[in-house]
Amino acid sequence: MIKKVGVIGAGSMGSAIAEVFAYNGLDVILKDQNMELTEKGMKNIKRILSDFEKYLKERPIKEIGRIEKLGIALTEEQKNLIVKNMGSTIDQDSIIGRIKPSDNYNDLKDCDLVIEAIFEDQSIKNKLFEELSEILPDNTIVASNTSSLSITEMAAHYKKPENVIITHFFNPPYTLPLVEIVPALQTADSTITAVFEFFSALRNHREKLVPVKVKERTGFVVNRILIPMINEAMKIVDEGIADIKTVDIAMKKGAGMPMGPFELADYVGVDIVYHVLRSFREAFGDNYIAPETLKYMISAGWWGIKKGRGFYNYKK
Repeated sequence: MIKKVGVIGAGSMGSAIAEVFAYNGLDVILKDQNMELTEKGMKNIKRILSDFEKYLKERPIKEIGRIEKLGIALTEEQKNLIVKNMGSTIDQDSIIGRIKPSDNYNDLKDCDLVIEAIFEDQSIKNKLFEELSEILPDNTIVASNTSSLSITEMAAHYKKPENVIITHFFNPPYTLPLVEIVPALQTADSTITAVFEFFSALRNHREKLVPVKVKERTGFVVNRILIPMINEAMKIVDEGIADIKTVDIAMKKGAGMPMGPFELADYVGVDIVYHVLRSFREAFGDNYIAPETLKYMISAGWWGIKKGRGFYNYKK
């Protein structure tokens, strides 16, 4: 049974994953290269929880406003009943207290599951798996949050390849419930079952997590569909057919998408889109060459919402 989880990489994604586990009552080790990076991750977790607390407090008030906009007059008693039934709170201190920030791999030794959420580079991840082979006990399940890289290759660099698997979360994991479960060629059935059952019992801030088992193919399911769409949207802008805002409006109002492709790219992370496109080009050919504009955005640090600037400016 998985009771303690380690997360390697305290960036925006890794820290958010750690928060989901702690929210579910699990003890978590959040590990990064140094304590400065880890503390940045803890700061992000505190922000996530603060925003969630604010949402919970405002939810009944917004519901009252929604009802009254329909022309329905509510009595004070009815309003109080809505607040009572919909109002809730969280114990932020308890959740944060379950997360131990660390810069030492040895703190991961008693974890039942360790998930890496580090830089999206195959060689860097392979090296990490080699290092973990020297530290973790034989029964630990080791997972990657990669969005496009080979888990079979990572498993080949770990002492117990049958314990290796992908658990691919979507950003932000505290609101998006999907987790793509991707076994390596070497992954044991028992590992797949344990991971699938574990995630099926968890929930994020909105609903239960939804694990889906997917074969190891570049991009898996969601990114295999999503990234080419974003790439095509960038081509449309580069060709002068429409501007960014028009493309987003067209896809929301014409295709029923809740977000336009550029809004979504900023939400997912422009850096993630770029790295997945590079993987797609290696796998599928030159139809997936990243536009020049995207390369310049990476160099400029315009990585989307998490950096305050992407296809849109969020610093205004």
